[in-house]
Amino acid sequence: MSREALKDFLHAVERSPRLRQAVQSCGSDEDLIALATSNGFQVRKLDLLHDAEDTRISDWFDRSAVKRRFHIPS
Repeated sequence: MSREALKDFLHAVERSPRLRQAVQSCGSDEDLIALATSNGFQVRKLDLLHDAEDTRISDWFDRSAVKRRFHIPS
C-alpha cells in the first residue's frame, strides 16, 4: 500500500507548485517523508529505498545486452 502512496505523492508533486517547492527544501529522506505524511501520503523510508533500487535495476537493464538480445521494447 505505501509504495502506491509514494507514486501518488510523486504525482501530486508533479502537479502542485507548492509541493514541488516544499520538496526542494527537504534536506533528508526524513524531511521528505514528513512532508508526504503531512499531506496525507503514508510513505516510509523503505519505499524510498525500493524506488531507488528499482530505478537502478531499470537503468542497468536499459543499458544491458539482455534487452537488446531479446528485443524487449522500452
